[in-house]
Order: sequence, then structure tokens, then C-alpha cells
Amino acid sequence: MHRLFLLLAGCLLFALPARAQKVGLVLSGGGAKGLTHIGIIRALEENNIPIDYVAGTSMGAIVSSMYAMGYSPDDMERLLKSDDFKRWYSGDIETKYLYYFKANPPTPEFLNIRVSLRNPFNKVKAQFLPSSVVDPIQMNIAFLELFAQATASCDGDFDRMFVPFRCVASDVYNKRPIIFRSGDVGDAVRASMSFPAMFKPIEIDSVLAYDGGIYNNFPVNVMQEDFRPDIIIGSVVSSNPTKPTEGDIMSQLENMIMQKTDYNVPDSAGILLTFNYKDVSLMDFDRFDELHNLGYNRTMQLMDSIKTRIPRRVLLRDVERRRSAYRQRLPEFRFRRISIEGADELQQRYIRREFHSSEHETFTLEDFRRGYFRLMSDNMISEILPHATYHPADSTYDLHLKVKIEDDLSLRVGGNVGSNGSNQIYVGATYHNLDYYSKEISLDGQLGQIYNNARLTGRMDFPTRLPLSCRLVVSLSSFDYFKQEKVFTSGNAPVFNKKKEQYLKLYLSLPFLSNQKAELGLGVAHLEDQYYQKAVIDFNNDKNDRSSYRLFGGSVAMEGNTLDSRQFATKGWRERLVAHIYSGRETFQPGNTADGTAADYHYDQTWLQLSYEMERYHPLSPHFSLGNYLKAYYSSRNNSRNYTATMMQAGEFAPTAHSKITYNEAFRANQFVGAGIMPVWLINSSVQIRTELYGFAPIFPILRDTDGHASMGRLLSRFSYMGEVSVVFRLPFGAVSAYVNHYSSPSKNWNVGLTLGWQIFNTRFTE
Repeated sequence: MHRLFLLLAGCLLFALPARAQKVGLVLSGGGAKGLTHIGIIRALEENNIPIDYVAGTSMGAIVSSMYAMGYSPDDMERLLKSDDFKRWYSGDIETKYLYYFKANPPTPEFLNIRVSLRNPFNKVKAQFLPSSVVDPIQMNIAFLELFAQATASCDGDFDRMFVPFRCVASDVYNKRPIIFRSGDVGDAVRASMSFPAMFKPIEIDSVLAYDGGIYNNFPVNVMQEDFRPDIIIGSVVSSNPTKPTEGDIMSQLENMIMQKTDYNVPDSAGILLTFNYKDVSLMDFDRFDELHNLGYNRTMQLMDSIKTRIPRRVLLRDVERRRSAYRQRLPEFRFRRISIEGADELQQRYIRREFHSSEHETFTLEDFRRGYFRLMSDNMISEILPHATYHPADSTYDLHLKVKIEDDLSLRVGGNVGSNGSNQIYVGATYHNLDYYSKEISLDGQLGQIYNNARLTGRMDFPTRLPLSCRLVVSLSSFDYFKQEKVFTSGNAPVFNKKKEQYLKLYLSLPFLSNQKAELGLGVAHLEDQYYQKAVIDFNNDKNDRSSYRLFGGSVAMEGNTLDSRQFATKGWRERLVAHIYSGRETFQPGNTADGTAADYHYDQTWLQLSYEMERYHPLSPHFSLGNYLKAYYSSRNNSRNYTATMMQAGEFAPTAHSKITYNEAFRANQFVGAGIMPVWLINSSVQIRTELYGFAPIFPILRDTDGHASMGRLLSRFSYMGEVSVVFRLPFGAVSAYVNHYSSPSKNWNVGLTLGWQIFNTRFTE
């Protein structure tokens, strides 16, 4: 009996430490290499190894925080492979949230300087390069979506999460690590992974917090001091910076910023997992399977040793049951009250109306997303940092928005430099004002060899239940077409055709879906075309003929745009359907080259004009995108006094930058269909090779008769084509393009050139 008692007591003493044994998991930072951590967690769970505490830095903080709030490895895989996650670290916005209604027409700017008129000499902010590589517009909202429910569930106490959690950030001003034990989970993780220059830091309790890897990239000490586990499993996917090399900017930056970290776990304290990587960069998140499997396989190789060190077991089905129960208890997103910091009372009213019209109404997370992206499309708001505070009494969240209002004056400089003569200087200034309404007054100008323009625009947006925008445009411009010289010759031939235009037009716009708008236009214009009608011209003595037009017209348009660039896009689409009706008088004033008509000529007419234009890109792989283009045009306009005047006012098919500055009668008609295909090879995010091929078919081609007048040709009796191959370097402030192109008419029409900047012209009255 005595021996039996001693045996039972010994077994009990042996069993007690095993049941009480606690396991802490520590995950290092390392960018995309941190995906390895998920493979480790999967292997541990499949073998019933418990994980009682988690701590991490940077990417390790992201993975450990997801595990701490009830994400399984499968959940993490689905999230990190999703398009949502790609948008978070790329800054791209999902198409349905692009709010085209707020967008102004693109300009060729490459430098934007914001100035406060209240204190113009003390506060000047130049927007030339972004403050971080990754645009924070997506990340600001993503961290609320991911972590606000967990913060609500634990009431800001990280020990009360599904698994107790710690993470580390850096206070670079006081040169010390910051250990997060409580507060907003999203803020803690966001701070921990904000690598300088890559991600924008956030301010927490008046401290600008950066990536925790600067001072502690492997927080074993935090795990030991806060949780005192019996054993630690450490996963190291990073290393201390190596000696920098001359051509490696990232290694130089790491050496300047990152302090050395102790990546060891003493044998007595636990188990250390280390890995060898080949050419894995900070943002290689598309290599999930490869990196996950590296962690899983390495952990399985060491599983016998791990099981020897950790005899305690927790069945996976029990973990999944508790995890499911925890996730079901997370409070659903229902917002009611909104508090706003950084805006005055009228601005706050404007912002609130994007979410609800009354504080008695609740709104969903989807309502918040749509309102957030609508506000971020406003030129007066540069950033919104959202936070959510839960109220158990009514099961709703308060939404706190920290808003950064832009300075009220924007000064812009830009343009284009081209070997084809399209040299342009662009300057612009806009006064912005946001109170209960959003208002803008803009003055833009372009000066160049081909195009000159001055434009004054006033805009007001009304935050009614159905938003309304009113825009008034006054524009004066001239466009000088050059006849391009052939390959390997210099200079341009003299100007043969010129267009001048002055107009005033009022636009009323309404949003249609999220990335389109309906627009009504009404305006008056005076147009003038100058041209010669004979082949041999004495520029010292001959005077050009002039056709002028006084027009009154209205338009109804439906348009949208999700292209990823002002020029040389690789994804997204652009679409415009517009109907015009015009009425006006044409006046012909002959020079001394006319067809014998000495008297001035007047002609009144009214006509209908319809056009549809579409440009769309289909990314078929990470390195290839296929674009297609279509334009259909119909005008009931009668022929003008002569053939050249008719062609100058005819519809124009000009899908490429070069064709927009070239006067080519083979691509003009009053009714036509044009289409194209654009394969684009993406060498990397900045370099692309574009091939573009377009065909043009006038329904009834315009012909010149023996008297120099215009006549109608046979149905679909002509076909023309153009093609271009270009190498494009897209830069933050513009694009560099080297191209060679060919037009089917006139014969042997080849051109080569180089451009730098953005070639963008303002809209014409009849477009």
C-alpha cells in the first residue's frame, strides 16, 4: 500500500508541471519573409503544441496579432492572398470605391506646392515625391477593419485577447523601444510595422512611432518579462544588417536606421528556428506558398525535438472550437456617433454628411468605406485616420476621425518636353475652401510651340442627399498643327493649320455609381480655323484663309475613369458617352489663296453629334496587360465652305500622344469607327514596353472635288491604320517615352521621338 501511494504521488508530481507548462511564441520582423511564421504556427497546431502567448515585431507583429485575435493559419492565408491585402500594401483602391464624381480633369503637373494663405511664409509644403513608398490611404482604413473588433472585445487590454499579445515599436526621437500592452490593437501593429520611408508612421500619445525593428526586432525579452513562459519558441526570419554596398540603397538605409538585435534564445529558455532565404525582398508577399512551406517544413523537421521539450498537448479541435466561439463574440460593426478632430464646425458638418444625415441613424462598415473614399477624393482633405470606440450599452461604435485639411492654395508646375515639337510649360493655381460646401477656383495656363491655353474654372460641390457639382469654365486656346518631318531629319515644316478657340461653359454633374458621373453642359463659343488651300505657298506674301464659328450648344455625357495613370496606363478603364447639339453661324474669310471666292461667306446650321470612347486594360499576368480601344463618332453637320474647312472641323481619331499633335486627314471624318489593341509588357512597376495598333474606318469618307469643295465618298470605301512601339519609364512626376510609329497615310510616314513629362491638353468645346 505504501509503495502504491508513492507511485501515485510521483505520477502526480510529474504530471503537474506538464499541465502547467506555458508556451510563448516570438516572431521577428522581416517583411514578406514573415509569411514563414504562418507555416510554423500551422505545424505547431497540427501537432497539438500549445501557444499560450505571442509577441512580435513588424511583420511578426502582424502575424502574432492575427493569431491573438482568433485567426487560424487558414484565415491568415486567405487574407494575405486576397486582393484586399494586395491593395493595402500597394495603396491601390478597389474600382467600386473610386469616386470619379469628385475628380477634376487631369493636368500635366509634376510639382504641387500647398501654401496656407493665412500664413503663407511659414507653411509651404511641396508635393513632388510621396512621403512614403506605400500610399497610406488604404492602410488607414484597413487597420480599423482588421483590429477594431478585437480592441472592443478586449477593452484595450492585450492580455484579454484570444491569446495574450505584445508587440514593439520605436520612438526614434527618444531612441527607445515602445512596448504595447494595451490600447488600440490596430495602432500598436501599425506602429510596429512602419518601416521608415516605406510606410508612413503614426502618432500615438504625441510620439511618432516607427518600426519596432529599429531597436528590437526579436522581442524575446518582452515575452520573458511580461509572461514568464516555461518555454519559448522563437522564429527568426531576419538578420542584422550586413556591410552596405555602394549600389544597394536599402542596405545603406538599414545600416543607418537599424540597431543590432540579439536573435538568440538560450537553450534553457526554448527553441530557435532560423531560415535561409534566396532573394526575398521586403514586399514579396506574392510568394506566400513558398515562404509558408519553408516555415512548415522546417518546423516539422524539428517536431520530435519540440515535442520532447513541450510534453503538454492541446487538441486542435479544442483550439478551433474556442477560436470560433471567440470570433462569434466579436461585436458587429454598427456606427452611430462621429467625432472629428482637425476640422472646424462647418467642415465637420460637411464630413458627417458623407456617412449619415442624422446622428440618430446607424451606418455599417460598408457605408463607412464608401464615405471614407468619397472624402479622400476631395482636394481639401489629405488624410483621415479613423478609430472606433465600442459602446456595450447600445452595441454601437463611435467613429473618431483625425482629419488633415490641406492648405487652401495649390501651386502647380509641369509640362512636356518632346523631340516632336510638343514642348509645353504648364503652371496652375487653385484656391480651395471647405466649409459646408467644397469650393475651388482654378487658373491654369499652358505655353508651347504647339498648344497655348489659359483656363479659369470655378467649382462648387453641394453635399445634398443626391450630391451635385456645379462647374463654370472659361477657356482661351490655340493649337498649331505641324507637318512632321521624316525619320533622321531635323526640325518641323511651317505651320499649315491653326485652331483658335474661346468658350464659356457651365457643367452640372451628378454621381453615377461610384466611378462614373452624369454631366449636363451648356455653353457658347467662338472658334476659328486658319489654313491654306494650295500645295505651293509663299509664306512671305500668301495669307491664310479663315473659317470662324459662333456656336451655342448643350451636351449630356456619361463618363468614368479608373485608369492607373494619366498616360501610359496598364490597368483600369476609361469610358465616355456624350451627345451634343449645336447651333451657330459659320463665316468664311478668304485670304489670297482661296478658290476664287472673293466675298465673305455666312452659313447657319444646327446639328447633332454623338460619340463613344472606351479604353480598357486587362492584366493577364503580373508582367503582361492587354488593352483595347474603341471610338465611334457621328455628326450630322453639313460640309463647310471648302474641303479644308470641313476637314478641320471633322471628328478626329487620335488615340496616341503623337497623333494628337499631327494633322492627318486620313484619320478625320464626320462619321467613323476606330479601334485598337495595345499589348503592354511590364518589365517592372516603372518600365513597360507598349505596342499599339489601330484601325480607322470612315463610314462616309470626305473627298475633295475638282473645285476644292468637300463631297461624300462611298460607304466604307477607305481604311487607314497607325501603329506605335514605345519604351516607357513611369516616374512619380511624369513619364519618359521613346517611340517609333507609322501611319498608313501619307505613304512612308515613319516617326521616332522622345518625350518627357505629361502631354495633356484641355478639353475643347465640341468634345
